[in-house]
Amino acid sequence: MTGSRAFLLAFLTAVLCTAGAQKAPNEKLAAAESAFAQLEPELERAQAQWEKTDARFALVDWTISHDLVVQRRLAGGNRFDGKRVIDVDLEHEDAARFGPHDKFTFSAWIRPTELTGAILTRGVDVTEGEGYRLYLKDGKVQMNLVKSWVDDSLRVEAKCAIGLNLWHNATVTYDGSGAAGGLKIYVDGQPQKLKVNSSSLHSSFENKEPLRIGGGGGPENRFRGQIRMVRIYRAALTPDEVAVLSTDTPVTALVQIPPEKRTAAESRKIRLYFLERNAPVNIREAWQRLCELRNR
Repeated sequence: MTGSRAFLLAFLTAVLCTAGAQKAPNEKLAAAESAFAQLEPELERAQAQWEKTDARFALVDWTISHDLVVQRRLAGGNRFDGKRVIDVDLEHEDAARFGPHDKFTFSAWIRPTELTGAILTRGVDVTEGEGYRLYLKDGKVQMNLVKSWVDDSLRVEAKCAIGLNLWHNATVTYDGSGAAGGLKIYVDGQPQKLKVNSSSLHSSFENKEPLRIGGGGGPENRFRGQIRMVRIYRAALTPDEVAVLSTDTPVTALVQIPPEKRTAAESRKIRLYFLERNAPVNIREAWQRLCELRNR
C-alpha cells in the first residue's frame, strides 16, 4: 500500500470512528427520552396524588439546585444608590471563573430605578474592560464576554427594554460554544429577541477580579435600584429551568392553584420539584439519567 493510500485509509477510519462516537450519545439521549416519555401516565398519577397529600411539606425556598455554585440573598440591605458595590466573598475562587468554553447561567432579581447599571460582573472595573458582565443598558438586559471590546468579544442585548420600578428576573445562559448564538437572555422567564453587538471571541476573558454585584465597568455604570437574589450555575439551564427561576412563589402555594389555572412556569416548577424530590424511584432515576445525557 502506498503512503498516500495508507494516509487516506487512516483518515477515513478516524472520521468514521469520530462520527460513531458522536452518534452514540445521541442514540442514548433519544433512548432516554423515549423511556421517560413512556412513564408520563404514571408520572401524572403520582404527582396528582402527591399534590393532594404531601405537597404541603414541600421546601418553601426550593429552586433549581443542580450545578448551583453561587447564591446570594440580599434581603433587607438590597438597595443600590449608584455608589454601592458588593464584592462577593467566594468560598471557592474558581466557582465564578469562566472561560469561552464553559457553560454557565447567571440570574438575578432586579428592580431598577435607572435605565443603566451593572448587575453582575467579574472583570476590570473600567468602561469596556475585560471580563464578563450582566448589565442593564438603556433599559435592555445585556451580556458581554470580553477580552477586547472591539475585536475579541461576544456582546448581545435584548431588543426590548424592561420597565423601571418593577421587579424583574433577568437570566442569561451560555452553552460554551464560543459563538454569539450560544448566549440567550430571558426576562421574567421569557426568551428575548437579541441584537448581536459583537460576535468575534477568540481569547479567554478569564480574570482574577472580584465577582461584583451592582458594579463593574466604571463608576458611571453602578446599579441604581434593588437587587435581591443572585445565582450562578456551571451549566446552561434549560428554558423550563429558567422559568422556575422566574417563579419565586413557593411550591406549597402553587399547588393550591387548580392545575387548569396555573401558568406554564408554575406548572413547570411544581413538576420539576416533584421529579427532583418526590417522584417514585423509577421515574426519578429515569429523569436523572435524561438530565445527565442532556448536560453532556
